[in-house]
Amino acid sequence: MTNQTKQTLTPELKARHFDLTAPEWYLNRELTWLEFNKRVLWEAEDERTPLLERVKFIAIVSSNLDEFFMKRIGGLKQQVGAGISELSVDGRSPQQQITECYAVVRELEAKKQILLTQIIDQLQQQGIRILPFLELSKDQQQTMREHYIQNIFPLVTPQAIDPAHPFPFISNLSLNLLTGVCCTETDDMTLVRIKVPVGPKVPRFVQLFS
Repeated sequence: MTNQTKQTLTPELKARHFDLTAPEWYLNRELTWLEFNKRVLWEAEDERTPLLERVKFIAIVSSNLDEFFMKRIGGLKQQVGAGISELSVDGRSPQQQITECYAVVRELEAKKQILLTQIIDQLQQQGIRILPFLELSKDQQQTMREHYIQNIFPLVTPQAIDPAHPFPFISNLSLNLLTGVCCTETDDMTLVRIKVPVGPKVPRFVQLFS
């Protein structure tokens, strides 16, 4: 009776047993993080969200992706460079994770750019325009020159890059310009890195009134 019971229940019991090491039971930490950012972008897509809040959600996604490449993708590339082939709990190698993450990021970026264009158009309808310097009026350009000289120029410090000055450290989430400067007496050009001052007292956007 006991043996007969075992033979009858064995297939059912086997069906109920889970292999907790099987990769199909786990989610990839990098890909699920990107899925979270898709949901953040949905908030920017939602027309019920106030317009300026939609802009903030787009900015949050951009900032998150910057950090993602610095931390997550950077870590995976270090693993690839070190020759690590060990699979993650979800069964992916470091290179597989990078490849799949790139595909998701491209999709996110394409959708974000389309959405940003639409929102900028809606901002213009509300009298809010994001303009480059050359599209400003003469008076506005003069105002911007004065703003630059008084608030930004004193903070600009070029760093030369040559055999005597190796490539400088680039701080996280900073804006930088790589440009060339020439001596007035010769044609020799030196590459310099200029860190764009950005902070609470130096906003990236300057409000002007027409």
